Amino acid sequence: MACALLAAALLPPGAAAANLYGLLDQGLVGGFGTRIRAADQDIRHNWGSGNGTDMRTNYTSRLGVEAFESLAPGLQMEARIEGTIDPNHTFYFDRHVYVALNGDFGSLRVGRTRDLINGIANRVDPFTNDGLVEDKVLIAQQAGIGLFRIPYALTYVSPMVDGLQLSVQYGLRKSPADSTALKFTITGDYANWGWHAGIDLPSREHIAGRAGPSVYRFGPDARNIVAGAYRQIGPARIAGEVLHSTRDMDGAGVDPALPRPDTRPWAWIASARVPLGPGEVKFVMVSSDQVFGKTGAWQPIREIGGGYELFLSKNTMLYLQLGLERKSGGGHWHSGIYTRF
Repeated sequence: MACALLAAALLPPGAAAANLYGLLDQGLVGGFGTRIRAADQDIRHNWGSGNGTDMRTNYTSRLGVEAFESLAPGLQMEARIEGTIDPNHTFYFDRHVYVALNGDFGSLRVGRTRDLINGIANRVDPFTNDGLVEDKVLIAQQAGIGLFRIPYALTYVSPMVDGLQLSVQYGLRKSPADSTALKFTITGDYANWGWHAGIDLPSREHIAGRAGPSVYRFGPDARNIVAGAYRQIGPARIAGEVLHSTRDMDGAGVDPALPRPDTRPWAWIASARVPLGPGEVKFVMVSSDQVFGKTGAWQPIREIGGGYELFLSKNTMLYLQLGLERKSGGGHWHSGIYTRF
């Protein structure tokens, strides 16, 4: 209620009803053994930062404002701005900045939003929040060519018909050096099971540094195809996904000095979550060779991990995540508190 009143106070008279919302996820992280470290690690490859214990504000943490207005019967306007709460960086709206039209036809969204292929990982990701183990699921899902957020995108999500839902996303260029990208996902949800599939079709996709232009490129024949399913068994849930990913390192404009490892195109993710007491036990395995740092260094994932989430209320939980990097024999732990407001 307080968030809604504050949001309303920030808007001019006559504006659409708005809600201020947020989520804070604060925890401790640590490592043990010999851990993989890459010279060009990006912000999500934080497991390579060495052993020891540190405090981390998870990327799940966010602050946003959403507004809705009825334009006509069956037609609604939506506007959303949302940014990551990260004490190590200046706050800006890096998660969502878009307007959308919602109706019986589905939803048409214009602006910055989540990459569809990255978003569909939620169907196999057993964890409620971000974390050192959960990060591996999202990074493997991108297969070295996707993004977490699409800066300029047109996104359409169809209405659900007999359990089926189709989504299409076109990512526009952020600068002349950038690429476009076309992404499709389809999901099916039924009484106690579901499935999904998606394809990422970048056209000379690039990965950009936080404060600079593109760092590396790959050619127009790069692809990432994903397919998975889940099964609800009573209160428990198991899920799995297979990915086939390729990088077109011989395309025009690709730096010939970039590494060309003889990597497997196939990858997989398997997970389970089982209720235990007032919470859930989590388990996940991730295997992917198609993972590269922001300057192109090869960073394969062989992760086995798990954890426990203790639900204190509908909005608050305590959690513990443990992960082992099977390629190096080292690992990491992550614990903290997560609360929505």
